Amino acid sequence: FTSKDDDEVGFLPADLVICNADVPFATETILSASSNDGNNYDWNDKFDYSSGVIAFHWSFAQQIEALNTHNVFMSAKNTEDAVSSWSVLRDGDDSKSINKSLKDQPFNFYVHRASHTDETAAPPGCDSIMVLVPCKPLVRMTELASLPREEAILKYKQQFDEDLVNDVREAVMERLSVLQGLENLQDRLIDEVIDTPGTYADYYNVGGGVPFGLSHGLGQLSLTRPGAEPSTHDNVLFVGASSRPGNGVPLVLIGAKLVAKRAIKKLQRKGSNIQ
Repeated sequence: FTSKDDDEVGFLPADLVICNADVPFATETILSASSNDGNNYDWNDKFDYSSGVIAFHWSFAQQIEALNTHNVFMSAKNTEDAVSSWSVLRDGDDSKSINKSLKDQPFNFYVHRASHTDETAAPPGCDSIMVLVPCKPLVRMTELASLPREEAILKYKQQFDEDLVNDVREAVMERLSVLQGLENLQDRLIDEVIDTPGTYADYYNVGGGVPFGLSHGLGQLSLTRPGAEPSTHDNVLFVGASSRPGNGVPLVLIGAKLVAKRAIKKLQRKGSNIQ
């Protein structure tokens, strides 16, 4: 804990702690004996992670009637394009793609236009959209684990530098420009907020900067996914997207309900009369 005046930092033992921090981050920082009082950023990179995301939050001085609420843009001119469209960003270090602009490669992205169903999402005559472009997670650098959190995060953000983000923005704008009424969309852009795996790591301490937690491959599905109880601490319970049963709002809520029941039983065994 930190005192009200920030002049005292201390530790209070607890009968039970429910940890909703991302599991791969929590095990390497919050629960790690070598952690710098939690003032560092690191994660367990032995897991398989879901896709990272470059997110553009755009405001425009025009309404974008060509878009529905949910829009998915796919590249599938042929089988080869369809396959490579899912790897061009996630495997960005591949020699075939690293020196090529995203505009010259097949890629997929999602666009959400809230104002299509909620007119309060943008002022009259204007519009706002969110664009999600799949990308690779952060690449863990062991030498950053011992640095103060702010320094480590700053270096991780450099993995998604301005040149890369500009290239992705231009590629998305070019794809959108084929829609009727969006030919000069970039000229109508009045505000932009950008998120990358680096900013998600900064905001939420998620492992690899991945907002969706661990992937759902067979090796991390159901009983093979990290459980609620870590082997290192008998008074800690994990809850969240990277723990069992999995990511996505329904599964996280199911996991939270199961952890709440388990917490009550653990406290009752310790003598609590909690119901």
